[in-house]
Amino acid sequence: MRVVVAHGLTQEATIPIMDKALDKLLSGVGGSSVQILDQKSTWNGSVMTFSFTGKLGFIAVPLKGTINVEHTNVTVLMDLPPVVTTFIGEDKLRAIVDENVRSLLRAGPQFNR
Repeated sequence: MRVVVAHGLTQEATIPIMDKALDKLLSGVGGSSVQILDQKSTWNGSVMTFSFTGKLGFIAVPLKGTINVEHTNVTVLMDLPPVVTTFIGEDKLRAIVDENVRSLLRAGPQFNR
């Protein structure tokens, strides 16, 4: 799944916001918050590679992907397991990630505090 969001900030200001964003990316899935477990991330320049387990109720699903902070956009790429696309739907998940990234970017640097 690919989500591209224009950020309107500098790349330097956007990277710290996205660095703290993993636990917020999937909030609101299924009408309740997804727990983010075993979160790991590394940065190589402006690209974060991440992995975590998303837990909703008794279902735990490993997810991985990248967040690329470009000069004008943030691009989130996630490998979605079939259980996620079957029960949540890629379009719904894409809309949730898009809105959550936009919300974090609107909050700007104060989110980083």
